Amino acid sequence: MHIPTPPLLLALITALAILLAPAAAAGENAAATTGGSGDAVGTYLVVVCRANGPKEDGEKLREWHASLLASLLNTSTGTILEEARSPDGGGQLVYSYQHVVSGFAARLTTQQLDELRKLNWCVDAIPDVDYRLRTTFTPALLGVSTPNTGMWAAARSMGEGIIVAVLDNGIDPRHVSYADDGMPPPPAKWRGKCEFGGAPCNKKLIGGRSQMAGKHGTHTSSTAVGSFVSNVQMFRSNVGTASGMAPRAHLASYEVCFEDTCASTKQLIAIEQGAFVDGVDVISISAGDDTQKPFYKDLTAVGSFSAVMSGVFVSTSAGNSGPDLGTVTNCAPWVLTVAASTMTRRVISTVKLGNGLVFQGEANRRYKALKATPIVYVSGVFEDGALKAVDVRGKIVFCDRSESPTMRGEMVRAAGGVGIIMFNDETEGAATRAMGNVTIAAARVSQADGVKIMAYVKSTPNPTASLYFTGVVLDPAFQPAIAEYSSRGPCNMSNLGVLKPDITGPGTNIIAAVPGGSAGAPSRTFDIISGTSMSAPHLSGIAAVLKRARPGWSPSAIRSAMMTTADVTHPDGTPITDEITGKPATYFLMGSGMVNPTKALDPGLIYDLTTNDYLRYICGLGYNDSFVNDIIAQPLRNASCATSGKIEGKDLNYPSFLVTLTPAAPVVEVKRTVTNIGEAVSVYTAEVVAPKTVAVEVVPPRLQFSTVNQKMDFTVRFRRAANPVNGTVEGSLRWLSGKYSVRSPIVVLDGTLKLV
Repeated sequence: MHIPTPPLLLALITALAILLAPAAAAGENAAATTGGSGDAVGTYLVVVCRANGPKEDGEKLREWHASLLASLLNTSTGTILEEARSPDGGGQLVYSYQHVVSGFAARLTTQQLDELRKLNWCVDAIPDVDYRLRTTFTPALLGVSTPNTGMWAAARSMGEGIIVAVLDNGIDPRHVSYADDGMPPPPAKWRGKCEFGGAPCNKKLIGGRSQMAGKHGTHTSSTAVGSFVSNVQMFRSNVGTASGMAPRAHLASYEVCFEDTCASTKQLIAIEQGAFVDGVDVISISAGDDTQKPFYKDLTAVGSFSAVMSGVFVSTSAGNSGPDLGTVTNCAPWVLTVAASTMTRRVISTVKLGNGLVFQGEANRRYKALKATPIVYVSGVFEDGALKAVDVRGKIVFCDRSESPTMRGEMVRAAGGVGIIMFNDETEGAATRAMGNVTIAAARVSQADGVKIMAYVKSTPNPTASLYFTGVVLDPAFQPAIAEYSSRGPCNMSNLGVLKPDITGPGTNIIAAVPGGSAGAPSRTFDIISGTSMSAPHLSGIAAVLKRARPGWSPSAIRSAMMTTADVTHPDGTPITDEITGKPATYFLMGSGMVNPTKALDPGLIYDLTTNDYLRYICGLGYNDSFVNDIIAQPLRNASCATSGKIEGKDLNYPSFLVTLTPAAPVVEVKRTVTNIGEAVSVYTAEVVAPKTVAVEVVPPRLQFSTVNQKMDFTVRFRRAANPVNGTVEGSLRWLSGKYSVRSPIVVLDGTLKLV
């Protein structure tokens, strides 16, 4: 099966693999270099039919891969292996995959690639693609602030004995967030190495590889599993104690990114290394493709499938391409896809007008206050000269956000301006999170506040304003909402049948560890970063605590527990909203809702999935046995769609419902199975909030259990009663029994309309 795919990049981190020199890893892509003849050289994942190879893994498999490459290059197997092991890492064989895919990585010219694709043993040759990174009060926000509260108290655990792998751009191993005071030793199953340029590992940071002290990786890893650090300073203020969601879990850090670019095959290597060689329990990935891709082109989906089938939980970020619909990525149903919310923390920059009106905007750096300073409105494009037409010397510039905040701030500073207030348009609404690197006094204000400021500026010949940096503020009235940047569903791949994102975690104004301090000394530096890169590790840490507290749960059970107990309302009963519009958030924005870690420990019922369930799903999507065996299901060996059978995407035993109704197919039935992990003798009753214009029937409407772990099947019948409004309608199904409320979102699409 030959399937053309986008570009990839490799490095090596396993003892069974062949080392790739760091210099090559940093800047290489599928057409980055040229051979001696001027032909472009790139790195490719070469997929081969495993059935034709040795049954053994390890050296035998690597030698077979080398022999295949040697047959293409008209050389010997020994020469290929010798060049691959050379200190400069310049050989053409880069990596021999042992677990997550049947194949190897190789550097090839375009001419060699053309010849390769003619060979019978080549299933596919996939070029490199670059993924992008998606970048302490949050434990308290989620109900855990001390060891005696919330999830930590109920679980009697903070992740002890669980190993969380963070795939990112490196960490600062000397940061105090990785202190191991009170930590147990790593579990005996840990087989990884400590390769941090001489920095020692400990009982918290037990291993991994990092050549750079990455800001993003330090931030995400400490968000997931950082130790308790008191008296954290931000903007010269004490903001309290910081910790990760699983502060007693162990950390394995894998550097797979250079700055904000992450080579997909390097990430694939780290998944294989962590899940199958080193022995990790949870993998946290805060990177992804810029666009949705079929699973055979998505190496996160490819690698994570094998990991999840082996019992490893994988948490991924939904993406930062909101607010447009259909922008979510990491769509595979075996990974958790996490959207991002705001929180009650804001970095306030106060605007006070000459008429006494006061507004709260946001800034991301401290500045010297401006008092009663002239303010002038500047319209148009600054790069086209709009700023030159106005005298801004000694003034605050009031303008929209149609250009980069960093550029606008710098141009105002260069023109003699002393401050800048940027207002949203209608598409940005109420969002005020500061962006860019503005070096003068600044504030970003909402669209509504911008209208009021504009009215004042136009009402008087000499308008003035004052700007004050208030700093970090926790405002309970500013309730969490779905962040403006968080990517929205749906996944638009045909017949996928799964609602994404799955769930929401805190992602805006997250304070966590970053590199800092003098060389060799422990760092206590923290910073604020926003993105779904920050929300995903929150869920990774929560998964670690759940895995410790419920060791018998599968990755699918953990995901189900988090999704079916997630909150769609705040504690006061008001709905979770869209940050931009202020209206209730839809499931395409928030998935099942905001994670509730304490409730997830005791969900009552779970929607579990087995390896065969996933195989039947993949086969139902139309993939053949070659894809199943050689690309996505390496641990299974000789899996067959004829043996496993097929199901439609809608019938995957997922904790949410996504169906399509049309005039030609006005009725759809969906099958589900729930497992009782609550009270042994219990009766659950179905409560349906039917989507508008859709009739919903649950059969049977009552589930009566007599034992723990008992499974029961039910069917949900959806019937189109009228044309759905705007192409999409929503509802929910809850199974109720005493203290338990097991909720699943329902989204019904109108198949006659194009959604996005």
